[in-house]
Amino acid sequence: MRKLLEKVIRLALAIMFFYVLWKGVGALWEMFVPINYKTNLIALIIVNPIMILVSFILSALTFEFIRKS
Repeated sequence: MRKLLEKVIRLALAIMFFYVLWKGVGALWEMFVPINYKTNLIALIIVNPIMILVSFILSALTFEFIRKS
């Protein structure tokens, strides 16, 4: 039961980090990248998986930091 709760907390943290990253990268993307199908494809294929990976890494690090303190 404890492991399940830890996984749920990590997933919730990952979703929150992804949401923040999504808003931040989206704002920067709108300011600096011209909108066309090629840049949208780059975002879909390259940027989104990187953001998902970073959000899971940040959630794991945050969870471990909270757990140790």
